[in-house]
Amino acid sequence: MKKNLILATKIVVSLGLLGYLLSQLDWLALIDKVGSLSWWTLPVSVALFLITIYIGTLRWEILLRTHYSNFNTSLLFNHYLVATLFNNILPTATGGDLIRSYYIYRHRRDAVCAVSPIITERVLGLVVLLAINVVAIYLTGSVEIVSRVLWSTLLLILAGAVITLTLIALPATYWPLHRLLERLARYRIIRFLLRIGEATHGYLKHPGTLIAVLFYSVAAQLIAVMVYYVLAKGLGVDICIEVILVVIPLAFMAAALPISIGGMGVRELATVGLLMRFGIAENDAAAIALTYIPVVLLASLPGLYIYLSQSSNRTLLKDAEESRLN
Repeated sequence: MKKNLILATKIVVSLGLLGYLLSQLDWLALIDKVGSLSWWTLPVSVALFLITIYIGTLRWEILLRTHYSNFNTSLLFNHYLVATLFNNILPTATGGDLIRSYYIYRHRRDAVCAVSPIITERVLGLVVLLAINVVAIYLTGSVEIVSRVLWSTLLLILAGAVITLTLIALPATYWPLHRLLERLARYRIIRFLLRIGEATHGYLKHPGTLIAVLFYSVAAQLIAVMVYYVLAKGLGVDICIEVILVVIPLAFMAAALPISIGGMGVRELATVGLLMRFGIAENDAAAIALTYIPVVLLASLPGLYIYLSQSSNRTLLKDAEESRLN
């Protein structure tokens, strides 16, 4: 019942925010703008989106291989595509990260191996996105445009995240923290967190693994941001890449809040509001934000095909939700 209520709330939030955005626009001008979209824009944007998924797969594989060495890249890519489908489109209470975790858990029966790589890559990915955004805002002189308070907050969060990851990575600081938490090991969740912490410490203490994961994270985030630049150029909107590097990471971070379906609605409203701060006309900003939705839908179709074509996926949702991972 609680999960259904949360799901219903997310659907209402997404539809409500999209409805509010559309109600503020000149529909005829918007339709005219979207209709001017160059033919190459969607294929290039979808290709870039799929490249980010493949890079994410390589990042996931690097972390998984610290546990087991025999993971197949193409199989993991298929799993990632299905997870993307659940993250971006399907209105279910089960997120793509749980689906990815369950694929590994189903084959290995190791919850730590299934969960810890995804937690680690998510955290590092967010730190990289924060770093890109903080640097872009500062170097483009956009601190006052986006708000000095917001930029200072992002900088503090970034500093706190880097310090926390450093404490986990260094044996001299990690193990005292580990021993402190061991006093609460009678609780099952604490025991699980300790094992996750050990795995994350294992990833971070190896420079080669850390550098590779950070490299793939930077590449994936920059390419994801470039999708919006391609859309803007395809729509004939005069915008520089510097503005995109400031605006889109902020929109992505807003979309990461677990209050909507795949960030839909939150992402579009944030994108339009921020682009307008940089002097982009409202309908141009809305056209950029809204044409991202069909990109997401089209890029999720391979995951839908894989999900429907494999008989083992028929009970995937039910099994994932009933597993100990959930």
